[in-house]
Amino acid sequence: MSDKKGKSAPPKLHKFMHPKNPYRTPPSFKKLAQNYVGFRAHCTYELDGKVRLNFKDPLALRELTTCLLDQDFGLKVNIPEGRLVPTLPLRFNYLLWIEDLLNLSGCRSIQKDLTIGLDVGCGATCIYPLLAAKQNGWYMLATEADNINYDCSVSNVKTNNLESHIVIRKVKQDVILKGVLESEETLSDIKMFQNHQNSTESGSVARMQTEHSNVSHQKTGDGYLLDFMMCNPPFFGSLEETYSMNKSRKDRGEPRSVATGAVQETVTEGGEVSFICQMIDESFLYKEKIRIFSSMIGTKAHVKDVKDKLKSVNPAHIAVVEFCQGRTMRWGIAWTFNPSMHLENVMSKKQMDSAKPLVLMLSRSLMTVYTVPAAWAMINKWLHKLKISVQVFKNTKYFVGANVKAYKPTWLHQRRKRREQKRKATRGKESEKAESELESALDSHTVSENSETMENVGMEVDDKVSLKRAYTGDTEEEEVNSQDGIKRHKVAVSSVIEGQGNQQVIACETSVTTHHKSEEIEEVDELDSKFSKKKTQNNSRTKSDGNQNSSVQGGSGGLECILKAKLQLKQCGALISLEAFYLKGSAGKDGLNQILQYMKNQLEL
Repeated sequence: MSDKKGKSAPPKLHKFMHPKNPYRTPPSFKKLAQNYVGFRAHCTYELDGKVRLNFKDPLALRELTTCLLDQDFGLKVNIPEGRLVPTLPLRFNYLLWIEDLLNLSGCRSIQKDLTIGLDVGCGATCIYPLLAAKQNGWYMLATEADNINYDCSVSNVKTNNLESHIVIRKVKQDVILKGVLESEETLSDIKMFQNHQNSTESGSVARMQTEHSNVSHQKTGDGYLLDFMMCNPPFFGSLEETYSMNKSRKDRGEPRSVATGAVQETVTEGGEVSFICQMIDESFLYKEKIRIFSSMIGTKAHVKDVKDKLKSVNPAHIAVVEFCQGRTMRWGIAWTFNPSMHLENVMSKKQMDSAKPLVLMLSRSLMTVYTVPAAWAMINKWLHKLKISVQVFKNTKYFVGANVKAYKPTWLHQRRKRREQKRKATRGKESEKAESELESALDSHTVSENSETMENVGMEVDDKVSLKRAYTGDTEEEEVNSQDGIKRHKVAVSSVIEGQGNQQVIACETSVTTHHKSEEIEEVDELDSKFSKKKTQNNSRTKSDGNQNSSVQGGSGGLECILKAKLQLKQCGALISLEAFYLKGSAGKDGLNQILQYMKNQLEL
């Protein structure tokens, strides 16, 4: 599809939207037209029954947003004419990303059910606080400088009976963070959120959280007042920029929808980069008060400028994400000063899909049966050995796709483990060789005639004991504890001679000798175990690993997933390759590379 100037329209990006975003499937305009009279007035109907909406009409866009909020979230809002109309797919992508940052990077309040955020510049719709409170039960502080937007946002909160979860504060035009967190009003709002959360709990849980209410935010050990802050800053630096389409790529054509919003909502001195840079400077002042700072960025070229500015405050972790929706792309950036919050582990679907995989080529010479099913059976066995959870989503003759999750770095120190196994195997072979030589030496002294008497047999046994001492280097004192067993042997030998013959006597003697040798080998192993500190210390860990592995096989079992990846085993021509796509996890791409190295080593064994 192309516009009037012949430029191709930008591609649709629905497949790259957040997996939990309901608008990955576009809404039915026909259904909206049937249920909402106001929306129906802006629709046109074609002969094939399709319903069209004029996206160039600001009033049509306003009706679309208000109807979707009511239909999909049960939120009733009023958007004044001439004010910014929020696009729900984009706003919901941003909010879902914040949720991922909180959940996947361990950034949770001490009170797990109490999450408090700040929206800088909530606008007339108050879209982020309303969605956060309605969908997630979060508590939201919001600031707004424009009088009309402030009045309308307060009215929208009251209309939806969310005053207990959302508080909006009027601020001056240039205020971002300074002056907001220091105010007594803000501390009072946070305390109100805590009290409301405690009142919703029941029984002992409520009493327990009431006792710790002062620990969670205001006087907590970590000192955080807020879990996160978010902002959708004005994109443009001047009014002229809002009319020009210079911010759009020349080869993408004109946008399909009209821009909305008042000047104070879309324009700020210096543009979005200047606004976000001020936010970054202020974030350093409140690095111990807010867990995660974040902002939306409207232009890709500005992402680098913002990242360069972030270097000046030296945050512990930074995350950049692409928000894909419809034919529009935006960017989000988040940072934290807490070293334990690995924000970079959270990636968008587009980032995951476009990431270059790690590749392991399976050599034909190293496999007995060179087929994809045979290769997968081998790989699956290795993953199971490493206690990695596997979920196959596609399995054919020429392709296997699976998602894998690791909860412990079981692939580490494999070289050391192989050396230990090799040493054990070497000791085992040496022990078997010694046994064989000893048995040969003993067999040369066995009873040769059936007519030998009990006395002769007893002498033979004594001779064998002496021979064993000479061969192994044992002293007479080391044999004292085994004399009773030898005497019992002689009695057994006597009974066998009387009843069954000489060959069974030899068999009985050999069994006794083997029994004593096994006891000696066990003693050597026991001494070796005591000598090796690591082996002794790992005894308790082995049992723990076994219990945790059973949890991993059936799910996470409460363990943190340190690595999530997608594996694709496929045959291309005459070769079979394994492609590994890193998705997320604190083990990082290095952890995935180590797993592939482990597989390569297994192939070469």
